[in-house]
Amino acid sequence: MADQEFSPKDTFKQCVQIGVVVRDLDRSIQALTEIFGMGPFRSIEWPPEGRQMDKIYHGQPGDFTARMAFTELGSVELELIQPVSGQSIWADFLAERGEGIHHIRFNVLDLDPVIEYLASQDVPVAQMGSGLRPGTVWANFDSADKVGFVIEAMKMVAGTDGRTPQFVDGKVRS
Repeated sequence: MADQEFSPKDTFKQCVQIGVVVRDLDRSIQALTEIFGMGPFRSIEWPPEGRQMDKIYHGQPGDFTARMAFTELGSVELELIQPVSGQSIWADFLAERGEGIHHIRFNVLDLDPVIEYLASQDVPVAQMGSGLRPGTVWANFDSADKVGFVIEAMKMVAGTDGRTPQFVDGKVRS
């Protein structure tokens, strides 16, 4: 049987992360932990101190920061995002919609075909940046007007599971 050709649509079969934009990261973590028993959460400042990270906002160089926290919910990771400074789609979301589910993420080995395919479907990249694990890149697509939320694709590093790395003393551990 001949191998089927890869289709960028194959990317969107297994969600690995749900991203939620919040106003107060600490308050959200506390409520999710105390009321719902979620956690433990790993919190970071993005970009991490001392790391040069690529940041693109609507096709232009970006200058934005955020606080983020991650926890595992079975096979899906929950990411909480508190915009801190600069123009970002996270800050835009908070200003326009308030707190809530912002994106679902899918991992890919090659991001370029996904970007090209979605651009051909009138779903351009809204924001893009370096991932926490060196060699990773994420792209948030301008899909909210079509599906009600942002689609994110993360170019993962071969040989990893594509999950957000653990943090020890503020440093990334693969």
